[in-house]
Amino acid sequence: MYAFVFTVLLLSLAIIVGNRFEREKQPAVVGNIIGGMLVGPVLILILTLFLPYTQSLISFLSVEYADQYMDVLIDFSVVILMFGAGLEVDIRALRHAGKTAILVALLGVFFPFLFGFLIGENFGLSFLGSLYLGAALSITAVALSVTTLMQLGALRKDYGIAIVGAAVVDDIIGTFILTVLLGMEKYGTIPPINELIYTILIAFGFVAAGIYLGPFLARYLFRRVSMFTSEERLGISLIFIFVFAILADVAGLHAMIGAFIAGMAVREVLTRYEMEVISKWSFGFFGPLFFAWVGFSITFSGEVLSIFLPLIIAGAFAGKIVGGFIGAKLAGLGAKSSFIVGLGMNARAAVELVVAQVALEGNIITRDVFSAVVIMAVISALSTPLMLRYFVKKYG
Repeated sequence: MYAFVFTVLLLSLAIIVGNRFEREKQPAVVGNIIGGMLVGPVLILILTLFLPYTQSLISFLSVEYADQYMDVLIDFSVVILMFGAGLEVDIRALRHAGKTAILVALLGVFFPFLFGFLIGENFGLSFLGSLYLGAALSITAVALSVTTLMQLGALRKDYGIAIVGAAVVDDIIGTFILTVLLGMEKYGTIPPINELIYTILIAFGFVAAGIYLGPFLARYLFRRVSMFTSEERLGISLIFIFVFAILADVAGLHAMIGAFIAGMAVREVLTRYEMEVISKWSFGFFGPLFFAWVGFSITFSGEVLSIFLPLIIAGAFAGKIVGGFIGAKLAGLGAKSSFIVGLGMNARAAVELVVAQVALEGNIITRDVFSAVVIMAVISALSTPLMLRYFVKKYG
């Protein structure tokens, strides 16, 4: 019963605040996170003013108490959310990604990853914790930038094409990095060289198989069920997701990696109606619930509000903007277009929060570090469309 109580609280605030943000032309995901914060840390902060009368309610609203009821549902939400993210990746576009997209993506991942790793090392995180921090800073949520460019009619300009292409490659690089980190998780540091090679080969093999073999498996399966109803095909899609999630887990990876690969694989075989139904569930229920849980899980400790937070924000922004700028310049774009590309790659919202959640669940990072990453993502998601809109109008 308590699982229903927490779901109602989190989902209600996530949808209400998310809708409010959408009406103000701001990312709904930020509203979802803030909705979760209102139920959790903000409400707890208010209730502490009335101790000891509210102690039992504060205990009830604690993450530690809620987690025992919400753990499975949140894991399920992560899998479905990552499947929805995979559906957004066009494998054909990935296979034909040009030099610009590849350079922007590689450097746009390298610099924030490096900055995040160095910040983590400087603040005493474990080696693996620093790597996870780097990964959380290096992944782009391109949907925010693409939406802004569409509104401005700039999606077909050189910088718009570069941002979209780079984001597809960025997703795969981020997935590969996360896959390797998950393989290293059991060691807590750099594993022996033979184990490291094995981990990298498993990661590369799983991602490559998903990109090249996944669509063939999906086409074969869905040809077999072509006479099924849409509802039954949706059920087959869920089975497909769960099989890939199980295979990823058996391979020593996280189930969400399998779900992401499954999403890319079935993109070409689902009908528009089926895609819309999955998208509605993914971003209408599971997404808001997960992001509300993310907001619910943060803390406002002294460490979060110390110099650590602005350093993470600066590292995240500088890494993406500098990396995207250099990559676009090397590919032959002008300075103004390259700067817009760097800005467009700076948006964050979904996958990096999943990365942070996995690291938190594995006790690789503390709740303070997790909270700082969430706040960074919120600031990035709010500021990037505004900066992009200003500089596209100025330079584009």
